[in-house]
Order: sequence, then C-alpha cells, then structure tokens
Amino acid sequence: MLSSFLQSLATKLVEEILKRLVEWLAPRALRSVPHHASPNCPRCGGYGVARWAPGGVRLLFVLSLLVFTWGFAGLLLGVPVLVLAVIGGVLSDGIGAMLPALLALLGLPFCAAVMTAGALGLAYYHSYPPKRCNRCHGTWQRRERDEYLRATRTVFTCRCGQRLRVPRAAGRRLRCPRCRTEHAAPTPAGR
Repeated sequence: MLSSFLQSLATKLVEEILKRLVEWLAPRALRSVPHHASPNCPRCGGYGVARWAPGGVRLLFVLSLLVFTWGFAGLLLGVPVLVLAVIGGVLSDGIGAMLPALLALLGLPFCAAVMTAGALGLAYYHSYPPKRCNRCHGTWQRRERDEYLRATRTVFTCRCGQRLRVPRAAGRRLRCPRCRTEHAAPTPAGR
C-alpha cells in the first residue's frame, strides 16, 4: 500500500517537474541566445524563415539543431530520471544507494553545455538575411550578411518574450503576434 502511494507520488512529482521545465526552460533557451538579427519573419513575426546562407552555414544549422535537440532532451529527461533513481534507490536499498544517482547529476551540466553550443550555432545561422518565410510565404532579395546586420533595426522584447523589430517610421504601433498586445514603438537607438 505504501509502495504504490510513493510510486504514484513520484509519478506526479516527475510530471510536475517536466511541465515546469517545459514552461520555463524551453522559451528562454530558444529566445535568449544573443545575436544581431531577429530570428523571426520581418513581415508576420513567425519563425521558420529560410536564410540566404552559404551551404556550410546551412549544414552548421542542421548540426546545431540536432545538437540543441540532443542537449535539451538530455536535460529534460535527465532531471526526472535522476529523481526517479534517487527515489528508487531510497525505497529499495536505503540512503546508501543514492550515491550512483547523485553521480548521475554530473551529466546535467554537460547536457546544458551541449544545448548552449547548439543554440549558439542556431543564432549564427539566424544572423543571415531572410530568404523566404514558410508562414506568410514572403520572399526577399539576396543581401550580404554584413549589410543586413548593419541595416537591422532595433529589436524590442514584449513582456511575453516575443522579439519584435522596431519600424523605421516614427509613431507606428507594434502588435505582438503571440499575445496580441499593442505597444508604442520605442525610438530606435542612435536616431
């Protein structure tokens, strides 16, 4: 009776930890990596924009996406596995069985470092000019990366975390595509 209660309690605990990690960690990890250009579409604000990047950079993007996914999955699955290992060790063999589970804790910083390396590769790919948007089907002429980074407008962050580009025309209003909140456009830096 007590064993089934502890097992259901551990299951609920792992579910809650997974939910909190997904809600808290995923948006921050995907949007907090600093780069010069905004990763979203200049027209609709959506993600899924193909870039005018050389072939090697596109290969770097695919590898970075795989590395980021691997690190994120390791971090996301590593925490509940660690919690279950500690609970299972305590229930079966007592406190002495917790040492191997606590040694597994050293794998979590490795997963975080792998995820960060993948995010940096993704940010480098997103610093190239947009080619076409898969959401609004907008297309753009080919531009050089340096010219694009010089011409990139100031990025404004909404309170929901969505990054928006500040329009060049003064007095315009910004609408966040995620939370639909309207903002007064801040003045671009250096103007």
